[in-house]
Amino acid sequence: MRYATVILSWERGQLHPLDDAVAAAADVHIDATHYINPMGDGTHVELARFRGDMGTLTDVFEGTPGVLDYEVPRTNNGFAYVHYESTPMMEALLMAVFEHKIVLQWPLEFVTDAETRGIRATFMGSDAALSNVTEEIPEGLDLSLVRTGEYTTAHSDPVLALTEKQRTLFETAVEAGYYEVPRETTQGELADELGVTHGTISDRLQRLESTLLTSLLQVAPARDDKKRR
Repeated sequence: MRYATVILSWERGQLHPLDDAVAAAADVHIDATHYINPMGDGTHVELARFRGDMGTLTDVFEGTPGVLDYEVPRTNNGFAYVHYESTPMMEALLMAVFEHKIVLQWPLEFVTDAETRGIRATFMGSDAALSNVTEEIPEGLDLSLVRTGEYTTAHSDPVLALTEKQRTLFETAVEAGYYEVPRETTQGELADELGVTHGTISDRLQRLESTLLTSLLQVAPARDDKKRR
């Protein structure tokens, strides 16, 4: 089975009023869309992960025409449900994706800059199916090929490349906040919790991080920035 990871990007104002409203909000951000369900009546239901001020997100939903229903998380980071009316561009994009014999890997990660917004998406299927879906992305959207190749389990869960001992350390470090910004624990505290020396924990963290990064990069030996407008 083959895969293609692409970035689909658009200028603000092209895709959907709700996307524009979220982009314009200074203190709330969308990180990823975890699922979109086309309802068949010109509307979509979406589950997305947001961070920031959920009061602002509520105002965005309330103030955007076409938003029919929503629920926001109680904390400042979490998942929101939203039911909204579609647009011609969204209909064309989802038709290109859902009407071909490919599998879309969720979630879709948002990538943005000052002028454009976009998503990083991975499609899986045969060479012919992948070619068909990329060729039918609607005009007006930019498509950049990030990488392509044979699909492996590293695409779905790079943690599978870790040994059992490495997974235990990684889970402990994540739960303790070692990878938070700023960090909520130190290597010394992790060493004390696991009953090993500081030097040992430093070495093990470097090795597991190297394994995770290598697992990710093995599926992308070279970057191909072919772009189609």
